[in-house]
Amino acid sequence: MLGLRTWLRRALLVAGRDLTVERRQPDGLVAALTFTVTLIFVESLAVGPVEARRPVIAAALFWVALLFAAILGATRSLERELEDDALDGILLLAGGRDALFAGKTIALAATLGIVSLVGGLLALVLFDLTVALPFHLILAVALGVVALPPVVVLDALLALRLRARALLVPILALPVLVPQLVASVQGTAAALSGDATASLGWSGMLLAFALAYTAIGLTIVPSAIE
Repeated sequence: MLGLRTWLRRALLVAGRDLTVERRQPDGLVAALTFTVTLIFVESLAVGPVEARRPVIAAALFWVALLFAAILGATRSLERELEDDALDGILLLAGGRDALFAGKTIALAATLGIVSLVGGLLALVLFDLTVALPFHLILAVALGVVALPPVVVLDALLALRLRARALLVPILALPVLVPQLVASVQGTAAALSGDATASLGWSGMLLAFALAYTAIGLTIVPSAIE
């Protein structure tokens, strides 16, 4: 049986490799940033400046953009593995499938952290928002960012060997992510408007989602990836 320390080291190696490649060739990060910024701007034009200043609307625009950036980032990361023929080597290792899921999840969370920072600052400036509870806002966004990757990476891995994976990943992920999207939007909006109790409650729900889907991913991935 693979030791926890060995498994964790392999997961961190996968994550480190992803982040190193992204630093040297930041096409995935640039694409995610560009996509997020553009989508937030277009969404704000669609709803209008008055509606976009409402906390719940502003939060929804931000999280919808970040959700699609997560799907784009996960898909691009696994496409890179297939292009480099590095995937089979990881899968042949004992515990490699688990480590692949965990490593990709960690790397995507780190990437989304950067994207959420840039996109969040843009949204605050573009929508001219006042933040009533900064700490609660940071907590809600951080937990929302952590809760997204397990679902997106799991669905990307399940569709890995299919030709239509770029189409299937959002089809598989979006219905599952609806409750998380609602929690992220409501938690962020509550922090913006000053409702500390609601913001903490929704943040707790996001933490539960992150733990639950991480456990599900570690359970499903070893038998699902071929």
